[in-house]
Amino acid sequence: SQFPKITEVHQPAGSMKAVKGYKKLGFKTKECNLIMSPNTVNLKDRDKDPRYMSMSLDSGVDGLKDSPDVSTVNGNDVDLPEYIVDPISKTTYLKGRFLGKGGFARVHEVTDLTTNIVYAGKIIPKSRITKPHHKNKITREVSLHSCLNHKHIVRFHKYFEDDDNVYIILENCPRKSLVHVMKHRSALKEEEVRYYLRQLIEGVQYIHSHKIIHRDLKLGNMFLTEDMVMKIGDFGLASHVDVEKIVTICGTPNYIAPEVLKKHSHGFEADVWAIGCIMYAMLIGQPPFETSTLNETYFRIANNKYTFPPMISESAKSLIRLLLHPNPSNRPSLEETLRHNFFTRGYTPKVLPSSCCMRSPAFHVIPEDNLRFSERPKSMNESPVLPKEDIKKITSSLSMLKVGQNEPIKSHIVGTAVNQNQTRSLGCQDLFAPRPKSNAHRLHVSLSICLDTMPEDSLINPPTLPFTPVFVTKWIDYSNKYGFGFQLCDGSVGVLFNDSSEMDLISRKSQIRYEDTSGKVHWYPTESVPSLHQEKYTLLRYFVQYMDENLTDGGDTKQRKTTNNNEETRRDHGPQMRKWMRSSDMIAMELTNGTFQVNFLRDHTKLVFSDDESLGLLMTFINGERYSQTYRLLTLARIGCPEIVRERIIYALSFLGEFKEMDDIGKFLC
Repeated sequence: SQFPKITEVHQPAGSMKAVKGYKKLGFKTKECNLIMSPNTVNLKDRDKDPRYMSMSLDSGVDGLKDSPDVSTVNGNDVDLPEYIVDPISKTTYLKGRFLGKGGFARVHEVTDLTTNIVYAGKIIPKSRITKPHHKNKITREVSLHSCLNHKHIVRFHKYFEDDDNVYIILENCPRKSLVHVMKHRSALKEEEVRYYLRQLIEGVQYIHSHKIIHRDLKLGNMFLTEDMVMKIGDFGLASHVDVEKIVTICGTPNYIAPEVLKKHSHGFEADVWAIGCIMYAMLIGQPPFETSTLNETYFRIANNKYTFPPMISESAKSLIRLLLHPNPSNRPSLEETLRHNFFTRGYTPKVLPSSCCMRSPAFHVIPEDNLRFSERPKSMNESPVLPKEDIKKITSSLSMLKVGQNEPIKSHIVGTAVNQNQTRSLGCQDLFAPRPKSNAHRLHVSLSICLDTMPEDSLINPPTLPFTPVFVTKWIDYSNKYGFGFQLCDGSVGVLFNDSSEMDLISRKSQIRYEDTSGKVHWYPTESVPSLHQEKYTLLRYFVQYMDENLTDGGDTKQRKTTNNNEETRRDHGPQMRKWMRSSDMIAMELTNGTFQVNFLRDHTKLVFSDDESLGLLMTFINGERYSQTYRLLTLARIGCPEIVRERIIYALSFLGEFKEMDDIGKFLC
């Protein structure tokens, strides 16, 4: 039968214009027929089907399960076009990576060939739309989702169809869903749960304000952007609420509210119940009523039977009990939920690092009394030496890199790690954490305090200092064979070899400093390097030649002031490379004098964090034209900084967090 002719919906701004004419298609706000979303089954049918006797969480894009790249209709393969053309706008999309599939939809990355923007494309073969309620479900999903425009809702971009398929073009969330996070993490920290729940509640508040019930809130429908922003997706079961409440049974069994299970009328409170199940699942690792059999799960939901493990805090238990109250009228509103002690008396990070998808983050909430400086580390240069075999393990995990490669910048954000309520005042020494485990640890805490304290919308240009610290002006990564080469702005050049040794050419390139794998330092004139080290010296000269001939200096090296506290050491030689790490869009380096540098590869901007004995922590920003400006971190904390600088500080914290974790477990690259 012919699919209802909606032609095209393009909904960039949440306007109601996109859904004009939907009533002509027979769109109804009350459901008579129901099509279940992936892992969302009709309860009556599920009891009969042994495949559903064990609950599994779905994943993928927009609520779709991960599965092999296969699509069938009655056992026959369905071929999807490589190029998808919108018949109205003539926009062409290139079908890319397979992301997941559901009841009768497949999702691929699709790239708009005009703008190169990547979307998530839901592709539904018309051969699978065999019944009227299938068509009604798609019409309803498009109608409701296209009217929503919120930062915590997967963005609806476009709807169109051709002779073979229906296409729904959505915002792409490349970090997939929270189900993926839970697969790697098992359970989340309370700080993370607050972060995700706040965003979830804000999104649900917006949905409810449009008189829409989502009816399928769960971890698999909470998607993560590149920046770790949570977005609600999959509106396949959503319904508009009029005066009468809905009585249709639908949803994912582990998240179904008791009033839905008992076929009572239900409304917004069913979504509140689901939020309680989500909170429990994030903290404990599985939904509260999950059992090995569906009947037992239904029994526990109907009788409100669930337990808490001992490690769950009292405030978390209290909120979960309220959200999972068997009487819908006794559940808190979303506004009341955000006022609960779980949120008001606990730290909520502003941002999270993408590493949270794989491993637990470290939050360092500092008591107010500890915001006063007590004692700095005795030496920035004191660091354990990692055994050679461990160095190889770490180095081999780094990707092979190309010199000077320009790649699009991607957000990789780490959360600030200090309670906002505990940063009311900052003295001159407040930006030094007491007795940190490492320089990276100390700097991470200090930058977090700085970000939490500084005004977000400052119009004042902070005063600058008339010098720049020692920083890396050139680098070359040949770690797939030999090591990492670098040049400092003082002219010294070095190579950090894969075996953890380092060789530096200093003193106007007349002396060699060689630190062997045991940490012992040897000095040689360039004309008398022992034969034992000649191979590495040859490699060093190759690195020097390549950087001299092919790379330009990465910043203004005039008006330079070194910031090493040891004057004699400064006169003899500059700092060495301590460790480095690179992603597709940034590279971070830490020197032995404590300087921490992040280069942004797309626009060639840089941040350099250094320490001065009299001025404290400093931050140098080097723009794309290689001009530098140096600020006191204390000044930035008090009056703020330009947005371009603030954004890069947040990005830099992602690498700093990685360095800190490496230090915490005793892993170093040199």
